[in-house]
Amino acid sequence: MLVLGGETGRKTLLLRMRKRRRRFFGAIGKKSREWSKRYGLEMLLISGLTVLLVYMYGSNAVNVYGYGASDIAVHNYWINEMGHNNIFADGVYPFGMHCLLYYLHGLFGIHTNVLLRLFYVVQTVMAHMMLLVFLRNVCKSRYAPYIGVIIYIVSNRLYYYTYIRYHATLPQEMGMIFILPVAYFAIAFLQEKNPVFKRALPDEGETADYPAGGPDAGKAKNPKRWEETVTAAGIYLTMFAVSVSLTLAIHFYNTFIAGLFCIAIGGGFCFRVFRWQYLKRIVVAGIGGLFMAILPMGIAFLFGTPLQESLNWGMTQWEASTSSHTQAGAAEEGLSALETILDRLEYYVVYDMKTGQVILVSIGILLGMGLLGYLFRKAEYGAVLVSVGAYMAVMAVLQASLEFGIVQILDVSRYSVYLGYGIPVAWGLCVDSLLYVLFRKAKLLNFCSFAVLTAACVMTAKEGLRSPLFINAYETNGSVICLNNIIRENKEEAWTICSANDERQMIGDYKQGYHYELIKFLRNMRSLDEDTSIKIPTSTVYFFVEKIPVLYRDYMTLEKPDREVSQEGARKPLSDKPGILPYLEEDRWITMSHMYYWAQAFKELYPNEMEVYYESDDFVCYRVRQNEYSLYNFAIDYGYNGYDKMKKD
Repeated sequence: MLVLGGETGRKTLLLRMRKRRRRFFGAIGKKSREWSKRYGLEMLLISGLTVLLVYMYGSNAVNVYGYGASDIAVHNYWINEMGHNNIFADGVYPFGMHCLLYYLHGLFGIHTNVLLRLFYVVQTVMAHMMLLVFLRNVCKSRYAPYIGVIIYIVSNRLYYYTYIRYHATLPQEMGMIFILPVAYFAIAFLQEKNPVFKRALPDEGETADYPAGGPDAGKAKNPKRWEETVTAAGIYLTMFAVSVSLTLAIHFYNTFIAGLFCIAIGGGFCFRVFRWQYLKRIVVAGIGGLFMAILPMGIAFLFGTPLQESLNWGMTQWEASTSSHTQAGAAEEGLSALETILDRLEYYVVYDMKTGQVILVSIGILLGMGLLGYLFRKAEYGAVLVSVGAYMAVMAVLQASLEFGIVQILDVSRYSVYLGYGIPVAWGLCVDSLLYVLFRKAKLLNFCSFAVLTAACVMTAKEGLRSPLFINAYETNGSVICLNNIIRENKEEAWTICSANDERQMIGDYKQGYHYELIKFLRNMRSLDEDTSIKIPTSTVYFFVEKIPVLYRDYMTLEKPDREVSQEGARKPLSDKPGILPYLEEDRWITMSHMYYWAQAFKELYPNEMEVYYESDDFVCYRVRQNEYSLYNFAIDYGYNGYDKMKKD
């Protein structure tokens, strides 16, 4: 416009633009150099940690294609039903994870079953990064936060159950991302000297009669108006409420653990939390956060949707655990509480007693250094140490709750997951507090913390590093490969997969895909006569058979299946148990043995129509193409149909 109006020439304008561009990029370059000089080493450490985490947990995703937990199929079903406008399809349950995955599926077109198999890597990296962020904000030294996190990732001293659940996309593990934000924002709020979010302003024209020109001239006489101000305390309290809400929106176990941490923080900040101006605000924020998460679930419950079974199970756990004091044999036999805790640490959390002792010593150091902080006028830092120490002490006791006769709100093994997640915090703060006592200057403190980090990495490597885990998946690699190929190849025509229950939910997004339950298929031809008919009305039918049946259990395991289908298994009667029980352990072996010999018999009858679609050492998929107007009867005598009936006769 300046050029068109004749107010400036083109050369002058270009010269000005060039100068401004130089100043702009010069300022950016200067800031970048300053930032790199100050945080460059940390960025390298964070990048290295990210690569390490992806390697440790992503290796399983590359080598094992199946689900990492038995209840993933249920979560797949719930997400599928959200697409059919059927929220809380199986009852009221925290749906935070399901909403996120449904959003990713709907926005980017990523198949839900793919998200459920791979998203655990993302949430695991985020959970570990949250450990680092929490420690970075509460520690005084720059590099002490990395010590506990690195040891937690690579040390072979921690029992694998404390981190094996990270290998599956599960609500509890996703919700763990927000436990430490709850703790941090509570701590940050209590560290603020002034939690008030308003300031008084005088009424217009109303001032006191102070001498003109004096220091008090113009001050308010009776202030009545208030101005809202955004303060750090207000931001911390808001984020505290949001974090509380997210724990409950994703999984209620995390809310319970976050609540225990908040109680420990209240104990650490006892000199401030009981002041009314702090207490009322943090209580209201906590209740507000819970209300935000409960509101959608509460509305659904009030309109008649029952609670999901796992919520009822949680309540049953509480009732059943009240009788656990009868099992408190260790305490009754005269062992001390400390020995009992150490014994349970070795059973649930660590592989040797020495590491368990280190954990308890670190808790003691936190509490002791925290008390010293109170004495030497470092109360706010001391309160952080006491808070973390008290929280870890409570968790150590709770993982031995069966021996102490404590009411169980969570399954004891679940406590070990949360205790393991807290160990890096305890170790990082222990190192930080000891260094902070010895070195007060920032540069020296940071240098020494880096030296200790280097020494800790060397010692951990000498003690032994763990390798990436390859868990026993709940599907074979072959079944996942076949499923994806079937979906890609059959975009127009209808098709059916006859398999165990997992694939039924995995194909829930595809209108052309149908599923026939394998156990139902076999039971329908158990009593074979001339009227028995099993017809599947799609042009293509796929039969998934595991030659080495998967060890399908209700908990994660590293044990690999080794028993192949056989005539011995086919001679055993099919299970009449409901639900997925015919697919567990020996019953699955029997079911797959029957299915394998049915497939051999059908292929012998129809060698041209029954073809091998895919085969590996542990899995085979058969494909049958048929005329939709002249369907095959899949009910045949395969030699073992009525074997269980003949045995009874």
